[in-house]
This record gives sequence, C-alpha cells and structure tokens, in this order.
Amino acid sequence: MKTLNIFKYCALSAVFALSVQLAVASPSIPLYEKSFSFIDASPQAVSQYRDIYMQAKQAFKDGDFEKGRALQSSLPENYPLNLWLDYFYLSREPSTAKFNEVMRFIKENKQKELSRLLRNTYVHYLANRGQYSLVDKLLPTKPFDENAKLNSSQKALMCRFYESKWQNGKGSEEAVAFASKLYLQLGRQPSDCNGLFAIWNSRGYLTDRIKLEKFERAYIQKSYRQTTNSLASSLSSSSFASRVNEHMKYYSDPLKIFDSLIVNSKADKRIAVLAFKRFAKQNPSEAADLYSTFVNRFNPSEIEAVDIKKILAENLLSRGRPLSDVKWVDKNLPAVGWTENIKELRLRRAIWFAQWETVYKLLQSMNEDFVSQINWKYWLGRSVYELGRIEEGSEILAEVAKDRSFFGFLAAQFLDEDLPFNEETLSSHASWPGSVKNDPAVIRFFELYGMDDGDAVFEWREIAKNSDDDTAMLMAEWALRQGNTAYAIDSVVSSGRWDALAYRFPIVYFDIYQAQSKEQGVSLSFMYGVSRQESMLNPSIRSPVGAVGLMQLMPGTAKMVSRQRDWSYNGTQDLVIPEKNVRLGAAYLRDMLDKFGNNRILAAAAYNAGPGRVVRWESKDGIKRDAAMYVENIPFAETRKYVQNVLLYDAIYQKLLTGKEGALLYANEINYNY
Repeated sequence: MKTLNIFKYCALSAVFALSVQLAVASPSIPLYEKSFSFIDASPQAVSQYRDIYMQAKQAFKDGDFEKGRALQSSLPENYPLNLWLDYFYLSREPSTAKFNEVMRFIKENKQKELSRLLRNTYVHYLANRGQYSLVDKLLPTKPFDENAKLNSSQKALMCRFYESKWQNGKGSEEAVAFASKLYLQLGRQPSDCNGLFAIWNSRGYLTDRIKLEKFERAYIQKSYRQTTNSLASSLSSSSFASRVNEHMKYYSDPLKIFDSLIVNSKADKRIAVLAFKRFAKQNPSEAADLYSTFVNRFNPSEIEAVDIKKILAENLLSRGRPLSDVKWVDKNLPAVGWTENIKELRLRRAIWFAQWETVYKLLQSMNEDFVSQINWKYWLGRSVYELGRIEEGSEILAEVAKDRSFFGFLAAQFLDEDLPFNEETLSSHASWPGSVKNDPAVIRFFELYGMDDGDAVFEWREIAKNSDDDTAMLMAEWALRQGNTAYAIDSVVSSGRWDALAYRFPIVYFDIYQAQSKEQGVSLSFMYGVSRQESMLNPSIRSPVGAVGLMQLMPGTAKMVSRQRDWSYNGTQDLVIPEKNVRLGAAYLRDMLDKFGNNRILAAAAYNAGPGRVVRWESKDGIKRDAAMYVENIPFAETRKYVQNVLLYDAIYQKLLTGKEGALLYANEINYNY
C-alpha cells in the first residue's frame, strides 16, 4: 500500500487480529477499499470526480488558474473537495483581487487549518506590499498573548499585527514594548519582524542605551560572539564607545581584569562585573573559588553581587555537585534573590539530599502553575509524609494517585491502590457509518485518502480537533481496524483525548515483538513502551540526529550490536525493516538491562542518553536514594521525561496486553540503591 506522508500502514494480519481483540467493543467496521466514499454518487462518478479534482489541483499548483477553474466548474457544486480547490486557487498566487474571496473563505471557516493558513499567507503578502488597511481586516485583534512563550511563526504574526497597527496610525505602548522586548532577545528573529523593527527604529526607540543593554546581555554569554562584535561596532561612535572598547579588551580573557583593570569610576566597575559574569558562565567552578577575591578587589554593588551569585548558583545546584556546593548557595545567595529556575534546581537538590523541610518550604513559595504540575504535587505529599505528618501526606498522595502519569502511578503503588488507568472507551451510541457519514471533514478525508493524497492528514486532524467525541473516537477505531496506527495515535495527540488508551497505545507487529521478547529475554510491555516513546510506532521515521525506525536505533549502535552477536547488518536500510529493527533494539535493551542490574529505569535512561552518562549519574556518597528521587534528579529534562514515559507506557501496555493490572516499578527497582 502507498503511504500518506508519515502515516504509513502497519497492516499485518496478526497486527489486525490483536489490535481488534484489544480495542474497545465497537460497531462492525469493514476493511477499507479505495473506492469507498460517503458521496451520494455511483462508484464510477466518484472515480471521475476524483480524477477531475487531481487535475484541477495540479493546474492551480502550476499557476494555470483558468484551467483549474474550468475543471472545477465541471464538478458538482456541492462536491466536498471544492473547498480545497478554492484554497489552492486563493493561496497559490496571492492577489488583492482575491481579497474579498479570501475574507469570505476565512469567515466561513469550514476547515479551520486551511482558514488559518490562508489568513497567514495573506497577512504576510499584504504587509510586504504595504497594504496595512487590509492586514487590519485579517488581524483585527491581537493573535497571541505576547507574555506567552511564542514560537517563530507566532512571533512573525505578532510583528505583522503591531506593524500594521502602527502603519495605520494606531501605534501603542504595547507595540513599543513588544518590539523592544523582541529586540533584546538574543538569537535570530523572524524576517517578518523587520518591518516592525524598521518603524520602531524610525520612531527613535532604537537608542544607544537599548543597544548597550543588548550588548551587555550578549557579552556575558558563552556564545553570541558575532552579536557582541556587531553591537560593539554599532556603538563605536556613540557616547558609550570608550566604555564598550574597554569591555572588549577583556572579552577573550576575562581574568585579565585582575592584572590590568584599575577602577576609577562606576563604568570601570561595570567592566569588571561583566567580565567576571562572562568568566562565571564559562568556568563556574573556578569562578566560585575566585568570587571572594573578586568582591574584595572590585567591590561590586549588592545587586551586581547577587547577579553574579545567580550565575554561580545555576552551576553549583546542578546534578552531581556535592552538598557543600548546595550549602554555598544557601549561605551566599539569600532566597529572596532566587529566580524560579534557581528555586527549581534547589528543589531537586533538596529532594536528592532528602532535605524534606526545604522541599516543603520551597514548594510553598512557588507559584500555583508550578505546584499544580503532577510531579511537584507528588513531592509536596511526599515531603509532608516524610516530615511525620502521615495522614496529611497520604491525603495529598491519594489525590496524585488519581492521575495517569508516572508520579500518579507511583503514588498509587505506594498507597497500595489500583493504578489510575482512567480509560475512555467508545460510546455504545456510536455506530458505523451513522455517526460519521454526515460529518463534512470525514467526507473530505475519505475522498483525499482514497486518492493517496497527503492532504488527508489535515482533514484527519480537523476530525480529531473539531468533530464530536463519537465521530472522532469512531474514526480512531476505524484507523486501528485498518492497521493504520499512525492515524490512531495522531487522533489522540491532535485532540488531547489522552484517555483513549486503545488508540493512543496500539499493539503493532505483535508477532515480531513477541518473538524478540522471548529471544532476547526482554519484557514485551517494556519493548512496546520504549518503541511508543521513541517512534510513536512508526517503522520508517528518522530523527534529526539519525536514529531510525520503530526503536529509533542509531546506525552505529545497530552496527555494534550486530557485530557483537555476529548478525548480518546491511546498514541503515535494515533499520526500516520492522523485524531487523526490533531484533536489534531488543538486543540493545537486553545489554542495558544486563549492565544495570535488570533495572528498567537505568536501562531506559541509558537507551536515551547513553550508558556512560548513567554511570556518571549514580550516587557516589553512599546515601541510599529511591527511584523517585533518582528520576527527579536526572539532569537532562528530555531524559527525565523519557524515563517517566517509558515506565508509564510499560505499565499501560501490561494492562493492554494481558487485561490485568501490572506494576509501575518492580521489587528490584524499588530496593535499588540509586
């Protein structure tokens, strides 16, 4: 079968059999055939419509709008994919002549993602042409909250919004503040923000003072050398020129301040402070040793001293640092000066060193959004429990134990309660095809899917996000029945229906996984947990760093495992073959389990971050720590989340594979000295 982008079929009869067996009860859903359609027309007519659609689509993409429109006119007026042809016509070569049609398309909003894409296309097109009154019509209100963390495309749209307002005589303090904030951020900004920066500059807001502020921010960083040099050059004829020149004398060797800098003014002191901050970023351990010498020599202000100690604290509170470093931070940096990041780092160190009073007090000082995260709810309950307030701690942990997460399962296992699977199943009222056949997105999906058109994924996500629960869940069940696990998983991910476990955690290539589980002696549920986290069970996926296939093996790792076992290996091409990928992945998992005492926590961490790092993360002070303390202190956020997910997914797959509740942690993992 052909593929639809990354949505590759995983269709083996054994896969179908087990997937269907373990899926929730549902109406009878026939196996899919390409000729299937919900359009009220004969199969011959449907085939003809699809052929015309593909020709019209290609004509629009080629820029032959006359041909495209002529072909489209030969389709029935109510043909569901006319919406897509309208989109191709309007978006292919933007034009102000099409603006009223664009506004109508967006206002009707029959396909939300297409409406969003079309709006963005015309916002940038019209802004580039200086037609800001039309941009105002497309963006009458602010598209995002500028205080939120914005990605590049969101920043670009915000820039266009403020640019158009300014150009239409509606400049505001908000626009100035946004442009200033964006300018001060280090790193490349979207090119769509150039217009906003230009008008912001022309109004006199790009002052030497704000350039100096950005220069100082860039100066202390390990990177951003080019930015620093560029800003220094732009300030060379300003009133700050001599000061900036002095700063640059110590850029490559900040410690030269101890040999040659004589402080005669506040500006000289600022030179010393920035140089030492830069050194602290580059060599934090050595900087901590030199801190007292620096203070005695250059006498920084209290604010400057706190800023330096914040930089030092972020290193001294990192994983692997001794308790003495933690005490240095507690002694030298008053808690009032702690940033949210420092508080979080200190919190993890308090957990590592079992400082339960500190854990409790720090959690009391954190904002509600932070404390509402399930891991910190767990640690609040745990700290209260460890402080001897058993009943209160147990009540908090009982609330945590309602959440389907690593820490929720951990709390449930600790309290000897049932694991909170919280599974959502398909409604008994859902029927095929009755519950889906009249949904416009479903109708469009099957037309595109029947043509092997990659645009089908847009309609699939439209169904997941915007259709009613019965329709979305029944379509996910349809995908699972066809063996299309990528669509089943995507339905959950796109819609946030996280409780639909049968679709979120499908069982694919069962015969292959079962055979390798027996051959390598690795738990079947653990293998599925790793694969679900690594690839979302997509056999052909490749990561940006080069990992390939179901178990996301690096070619070098696959080669090593093959050589050790004298297995044939033909390079990366083997890794997209499920049988070979799972065999190699299971063997490597077996190696990690052997290396780390059959401990899945350590084996999963090693699978993600490398066994060498896991060895370095082990406790060297002889203090016994439990699994939760270890996991919370894994230094890489990605690996920390990875391990939690793999263990959680393992427990979920235990339930899906056997119908019985397993455990999050095994006895050897509970008793292990981390």
